Amino acid sequence: MRSLGRAARSLVGEEVATVLKGDLSSVPLPEVLTGLAEQQATGCLHVVDDGGDEALVYFKNGLVYAVAVPGRRPQLGARLISSNVLVPEDLAEALEVQRTELQGWRLGELLVHLGFVEREVVEAFVLEQVRDGFTDLMGWTSGKWRFRKGEKTREDVAPPSSVAELLAEAARRREAWAEVVAAVHGPNAVPILSPRGGEAHVTLDPDT
Repeated sequence: MRSLGRAARSLVGEEVATVLKGDLSSVPLPEVLTGLAEQQATGCLHVVDDGGDEALVYFKNGLVYAVAVPGRRPQLGARLISSNVLVPEDLAEALEVQRTELQGWRLGELLVHLGFVEREVVEAFVLEQVRDGFTDLMGWTSGKWRFRKGEKTREDVAPPSSVAELLAEAARRREAWAEVVAAVHGPNAVPILSPRGGEAHVTLDPDT
């Protein structure tokens, strides 16, 4: 396997270095992730871009169960409130319990534990968070990475995802976004509203 080669295979050996590292200029991130999945690795992949931002991808037996990527994506609580499945008062109570009584618990599992949101609903939102973070991370094409074997974080309620599934979803989203950009004639296009009182039906054609 070209992506991680002998170093990656050592991740599951009996005598294992605790840290494996490299540069994205020599090994693209999808290959790093795929290599770790193939070796059924358990630990945390740290990715640091040229600007110093750090993303984390947690693996358990080769599956991804948590992703943390810097950015402006809304947090789980905000997503649930905006979707009208959680009220602000319940979120505030859950956060207080998380701070004082059940420290270290993930917000999703805590909301289920307190009975504020159904487990199936939280699972869907947590999975979407993982997919969002993973998709954002695919835009990181330069920087350093290191894998720390055995490093872990608390799991949330959503089941872990395979790297192959996450890569496929990220590719699907990029293709969909490219179609939108083409339809509006570029990412910097500014829509112009028709005058008040007038109506016009406009068909967006990416070929025009």
